Amino acid sequence: MLVKEIMTTDLHTLTSDNTVKEAANLMLDKNISIIPVIDSDHKLLGVVTQSDFIGKKVEVPHAIMGIKQIFGETFHSKNVEDVFAAVRDKKLGDVMTTNLKTVTPEETLNHVLNVLINNDLKRIPVVDGDKLVGVITRRDIMKAFARKA
Repeated sequence: MLVKEIMTTDLHTLTSDNTVKEAANLMLDKNISIIPVIDSDHKLLGVVTQSDFIGKKVEVPHAIMGIKQIFGETFHSKNVEDVFAAVRDKKLGDVMTTNLKTVTPEETLNHVLNVLINNDLKRIPVVDGDKLVGVITRRDIMKAFARKA
């Protein structure tokens, strides 16, 4: 099975000038877990995912423990609501994930699963060259499973 057979192509995207608040509202309104960030030529620049709103642990060289961040704001000693207030109006271009793993429409489901598992990902953008053409999510993979059953 090829990526192009199961990928989601009806995408909701934003630009790097949109805000974190706009991304949150779009994700909630459309019940989606990823917002690809694109330029005017549909080139994939980065992504924002649900996980970004929960935060991540960032390792600090030579430190005993890592720090927790949400959209680049540290919250290990702050109230998370204060961090939310601080990041709400940040531009996506300043906070999006840009070091992306991607797949192409012609790659196999086996390849996608290996990329997802080996990189601890839940979803992955699909590109043709540098242009965004779709996204593969866990839900897409479940749909492929259900079709083959």
